[in-house]
Amino acid sequence: MSVRERKTIRKKKKFGLVFEFIPIIRDLTPDEDTKKKIDGELSRAKGVTPAYLADKYNIRVSTAKRILKEAAANNVVKCISKSKRTVLYSAVKEKPAAE
Repeated sequence: MSVRERKTIRKKKKFGLVFEFIPIIRDLTPDEDTKKKIDGELSRAKGVTPAYLADKYNIRVSTAKRILKEAAANNVVKCISKSKRTVLYSAVKEKPAAE
């Protein structure tokens, strides 16, 4: 973590053990270097979900969804499967030009 520090939070229950956990603080917007890495991965990915991008690049899931929607609008990726909770995207394979 570059700027933010990790804090251990103790969760106390009414009965039982006290749990300690470290919350994950994700970035709202990726920097330019991370954005280039994401674009490179999307162009060759077989299957990508917003949760996968969020975990790998430490960004928020809502930001990952927005990035994938923009990539789908630009025909970089296409939606393969859509369910109630998540969407699965895959890279668009360019068709050879028929001459």
